[in-house]
Amino acid sequence: MKMPFIQLDKLTRLIAAIGFISTSILVLLFIFLTVYFVKRDFGSYRNLLIAFSILGFAFSSSEYIVHPMIHSYSAGFVYFTNPSSLFSNEAMKIGLVLFCGIYGATVCFIAIQFLYRYWALFDVNKMKWFEGWKISIWFFYSLFIGTIWAIGIFHFLENDDYSLDYFRQGVRQHYSLELSSIPSFTSLIYTRNGDVRWKNLMCTVEMTMIIGMQYLIICFCGRKMSTGMKEKISMLSETSRRLHTQFFKSLVLQIVVPTFLLFLPMIVIIYLPLFNLEFSFPTGILFSAFAIYPAIDIAIILYIVCDYRNAIKYVWKTMKTTCVPERYIPPEISFPVCTIQNLVAYPIQTTRMV
Repeated sequence: MKMPFIQLDKLTRLIAAIGFISTSILVLLFIFLTVYFVKRDFGSYRNLLIAFSILGFAFSSSEYIVHPMIHSYSAGFVYFTNPSSLFSNEAMKIGLVLFCGIYGATVCFIAIQFLYRYWALFDVNKMKWFEGWKISIWFFYSLFIGTIWAIGIFHFLENDDYSLDYFRQGVRQHYSLELSSIPSFTSLIYTRNGDVRWKNLMCTVEMTMIIGMQYLIICFCGRKMSTGMKEKISMLSETSRRLHTQFFKSLVLQIVVPTFLLFLPMIVIIYLPLFNLEFSFPTGILFSAFAIYPAIDIAIILYIVCDYRNAIKYVWKTMKTTCVPERYIPPEISFPVCTIQNLVAYPIQTTRMV
């Protein structure tokens, strides 16, 4: 059983590298387009989008640098990473904690985006909480949730002699690592006699409350928008109606994608020990979904929202124009606009030869 687990670890490293590279490229592209080319006034939502893209980059980067792994075994799991030649074990343990904190902040920020879109359509008066300095409240709220998640990992899952003895043989057998000598945290819900280890169980309760609260906000806002959106946007201008429709389409995908890439993997990891099944498996492979989520989330916005599609086409057209042979005089290029049918419209242009 040892060799397949090592191969899975190599696969997760590859996926993490792909996720980090793709996220880095897309985040830079997204911020560049948002700041310099997307001229439509998205209000404070523009700031939320930029902040979330930066958070996504931090999430993907931490996953790539720390490379967290989880091995689930019967009544618990061990959360660990390989020792690093660049950092001490204590520094890598802090990295494991920070990764969990960024995960919690990311989940929270997704819920904040849904709340913003919901209030923008159904309770405009509350939009004042996203204006000016008040938008920082949401940044601190996301940071607070991430901090609570990280503290829970650090406090409730600290190793003890019993948990180290419980997981030592499995880690040594499958990963050729000595558990007491590597950066790690352990969660063990039951003893071998079936007694509940309440300290570790409290971490499961804490994570359940955080995930449940954020997902409840997402589902509530998503449900309300799906049922009442047609009536609300009918009272808006054509431009606003089109924009809200595009962002709603992106939010629908932003429910489905994090459900399968962020929520379900974590739910599987934290709830499997409650059943105390006789199995041993590297559930850390599910972290691969975490690595690619930020890139997919940004790609959704770039594809769905017409302004970003147009900006990409404009930049591409400009690059091609500036790279034409010298015998051509580059024509003047106008920025594309969204038509009522969300098509791209350009002024008629001509190119003359010299």
